Amino acid sequence: MPFVKLVTNLPDHKLSEEFHLALSSKVAKELGKPEEHVSTSLETGRRLSRERSFEPVCELHVASVGLDTREKTNPLARAMTDFLHQQTGIPTHRILMKFSAPLPYMVGLDGHVV
Repeated sequence: MPFVKLVTNLPDHKLSEEFHLALSSKVAKELGKPEEHVSTSLETGRRLSRERSFEPVCELHVASVGLDTREKTNPLARAMTDFLHQQTGIPTHRILMKFSAPLPYMVGLDGHVV
């Protein structure tokens, strides 16, 4: 049950619903998870800075059971950086990511834990 959140200072009108769904699909593909299990949220128009600049920037937060080794996160970081750069035009050095691996009993759906 991956949780995906993209936080950016880009305005909402720059990121379409098609982009939102493409982000969900890309994460599902890269994690090898069914897309139906991915929950994706976008927080746009945020006051967000990096390198003492308010130029376009984003943070991608991905939490997924089992995402717990460099061998799993490194390819995901590369693929998602490329995807976000191509889709948004944000320079790669301004795309940050945070990965976490909740334990199965910390993720619930439909009244049950994973």
